[in-house]
Amino acid sequence: MKNHIINLFTCLGAASTRSRILSVLIAVLNLIPAGRLTAQTFTTLHSFTPTSPYGNSNSDGAAPYASLITNSSGNTLYGTTQVGGSSGNGTVFAVNTDGTGFTNLHSFTSTSDGANPYAGLILSGNTLYGTAYVGGSSSYGTIFAINTDGTGFYEPA
Repeated sequence: MKNHIINLFTCLGAASTRSRILSVLIAVLNLIPAGRLTAQTFTTLHSFTPTSPYGNSNSDGAAPYASLITNSSGNTLYGTTQVGGSSGNGTVFAVNTDGTGFTNLHSFTSTSDGANPYAGLILSGNTLYGTAYVGGSSSYGTIFAINTDGTGFYEPA
């Protein structure tokens, strides 16, 4: 049995009709609240500092790759950087949604804690969980946990 997908707008005729129908659909489906559309402002919350030419180290990390997560109150963002930090092997960081309070929660050393966290974090209670791509006791990466205040870094067994 063949399924046919029909483009609603090709069935409706002229382009002006399409635009009227589209705006009605947007309003009816409440995709954009009619009359309450405001301009959005792009704001840089933090600019990571350049890494040193030898060892990729800096104070805050560099090259964030994964998406951010927020705490339950929605006022703090958490993320990782692939490189940078005190040993050049990446960081776990926190920053307030207004751009204040940037904190390096952990700098990876590549020894037992791992290095280069490419993936994002998961938040459960006040604990962040994540993975580091390489390093650790086998040099094949780690799974780690750290409290949202930067204390208690460990690798769950």
